[in-house]
Amino acid sequence: MKYNILYAFMVFDSIHSMCYHRVIKLRKRGILMNHWYDNTISQGILKEKYYHKGEKTPQEFMDRVSSIFDPELKKRVRGYLEDTSFCPAGRTLYAAGAKGKFKVSMSNCYILPSPEDNLESIFRANYEIARIFSYGGGIGINISNLRPKGSEVRNVARSSTGAVSFLKIFNVTGEVISQNGRRGAMMVGLNCSHPDIYEFLHIKQNEEKLSSMNISILFTDEFMEAVRDDKEYNLHFTVEATGETIERTIKAREFFKEFCETQWDWGDPGAIFIDRMNRNHLLAGYDEYNIEITNPCGEFGGNAYNACNLGSVNLYTMIDDKFSAHPVFNEERFKKTVYDGITALDEIVDYGYEAQPLDANRTCIDDWRSLGLGLFGVADALIAMKLTYGTKEANDFMGRVMKTMLLTALRSSCDRAKEKGTFGHYRWEATKKSPIMDMVKKLDPELYEDIHQHGLRNGTLLAIAPTGTISLLMGSFSGGCEPLYKISYERTTHKMEEVHGHFRVYAHSIKDLLEYHHLPLTISDEEIVARFPWVIESHDVPFMNRVRMQAAMQKYVDNSISSTVNLKNSATPEDIYRIYLSAWESGCKGITVFRDGCRRGNILGVGEEDKKEMEKDRKTEGKKEDSQEETNRITMKPVDNTPECPKCHSHHIHIEGHCSTCEECGWSACGL
Repeated sequence: MKYNILYAFMVFDSIHSMCYHRVIKLRKRGILMNHWYDNTISQGILKEKYYHKGEKTPQEFMDRVSSIFDPELKKRVRGYLEDTSFCPAGRTLYAAGAKGKFKVSMSNCYILPSPEDNLESIFRANYEIARIFSYGGGIGINISNLRPKGSEVRNVARSSTGAVSFLKIFNVTGEVISQNGRRGAMMVGLNCSHPDIYEFLHIKQNEEKLSSMNISILFTDEFMEAVRDDKEYNLHFTVEATGETIERTIKAREFFKEFCETQWDWGDPGAIFIDRMNRNHLLAGYDEYNIEITNPCGEFGGNAYNACNLGSVNLYTMIDDKFSAHPVFNEERFKKTVYDGITALDEIVDYGYEAQPLDANRTCIDDWRSLGLGLFGVADALIAMKLTYGTKEANDFMGRVMKTMLLTALRSSCDRAKEKGTFGHYRWEATKKSPIMDMVKKLDPELYEDIHQHGLRNGTLLAIAPTGTISLLMGSFSGGCEPLYKISYERTTHKMEEVHGHFRVYAHSIKDLLEYHHLPLTISDEEIVARFPWVIESHDVPFMNRVRMQAAMQKYVDNSISSTVNLKNSATPEDIYRIYLSAWESGCKGITVFRDGCRRGNILGVGEEDKKEMEKDRKTEGKKEDSQEETNRITMKPVDNTPECPKCHSHHIHIEGHCSTCEECGWSACGL
């Protein structure tokens, strides 16, 4: 008996050893991963953001989310959630399975029509903002139709307070309509030709209460050419109601330099290259489809009342033999996941149809059926491939990835159209005018002919969102197309967790890299970089390389890319000028910049001591009768420039695009 037991233990130990080494081997090949839901960060995010009442396990969560799909797709989506290959965006994770329980939208972001130049239209827009916020959506709105400050009005006021003044109304609505402790995300844009453009440029310096609102200037090609060539540019506006014309000539380059200086100081406004937005997308040949603004994060530009359903593929899971001498991009697995991702997002559109906040949103879905499939884990995938972010080799690799992604997404949408029908406004004669289709004709003639014959199910397909929350939820992956923000950071547990203490959190790829080479997790970040020179953090990526990477990807993205160039505090306004000009010249549709130490850090959350200091300054300001210059100096006084999470009060905030995410608790300014 004793020997039988001993033999059994020996057999068990042998099997255990073989299994262990098999697991390690599979993990090195990228086939097997640790469960994402085994770590405390993911568990905390699930509890705080996504669990429905009664849900207690990740399995229940995944079952609920995947339950909304047709039976065959349901199995595959459930598997993708399990192995992190594909994940719908936060709205879907929360709203899936909620029919009849509560009113919440499946769509992440909405585009509202530009208000007409009258109070009725302005306050109708404000109602629609409130309505969409109450359903959990984010908003983009362009205020360029509103008359400039000082122009004539035929009422008791006699002169207009200007387009920018109405931001205060929209901002209050965002503060009042809460989204589970988070204010609604909003993007407000103004055309570069509007006479109030200088006031808009400096609005956050002068109106602290607007600090949480994302703002962007919509730059035309004409304006950017004037900047490049150092020419004059004409600001102009004609008030339809009165016939009054307001005009002003400015030096384009001088304004653009002031824009870059404001960016350097405040991190706002961002830039949207609106002509390129309207010229290079799948619906560019449709006269009735005009992009006026983007969603709050900048990756989706749509026409009035359009809503976008988002989801992302984890590129890291598509790399086999990670960190080896010959890592491989598994193109077939990638194609399958992208194909299913488009199908899944299209089914989400149908599932969430009745839960749209406005009738006009449903009409827009019928007309266009917009989707936004993106990526996360890009920086992790590059590390697995032993490629340095922003180098030519990395750019070439991502160009290949995005080309494959675009063609596969089009194939999926075409097959879906064959089965379910096209989007409502589909016309081949308009579709074939798109520059995207010109590219498809050269790259894949068979696909081009199939689209000609069967059409497309969706008017938009790809959009690279920030993915701050879902990439963290799925296992601390890099967000969107951004570089690796940090190799590691020291994390302090907070109130939503049962275990208290400090521990080190590594980026997913870094943890796997160390395990592959049998290195301890105690190794310093400096040692990691020294051993593996292709590992690079966002602040160390040369900023022009950052722009080149975005341009390489944008070529194959029909929508846009949410992207932030993270700069060290030592960066100059001249550096920012070069970034924006190069982004426009290289084909990007928009970009934003965040310099460490700029005052935008305050919008993410201000500590209690800083709040007291700010309040003290305001009281002091009220007692003084100083010059306007002194008043502005006090109002603009920077506080602690280390961003603080308003939920858990940590200082591990990652800025990406127009969004920001806390790496401690998963709080996100945009809900993605």
